[in-house]
Amino acid sequence: MDRDRLKYLFREVLGVDVDAIVQQVTASLAVERAKQVREHSEEWMRYMEEKGGIVLLPRNVTDLGKKPKS
Repeated sequence: MDRDRLKYLFREVLGVDVDAIVQQVTASLAVERAKQVREHSEEWMRYMEEKGGIVLLPRNVTDLGKKPKS
């Protein structure tokens, strides 16, 4: 069965709007991810305070994304 046919059957037989459910799930995932980012940021700030605000990173980390020198 193709996608449109399945959507139609879900809507007619079960009374479920598949597109609305997908949007709700996507929004819920985005909200959950935003909460995780905030928690990780707070943990990082506490870590920085414990270490005195200075963290020395190795060169392989600080050079990430830089173009190689030619």
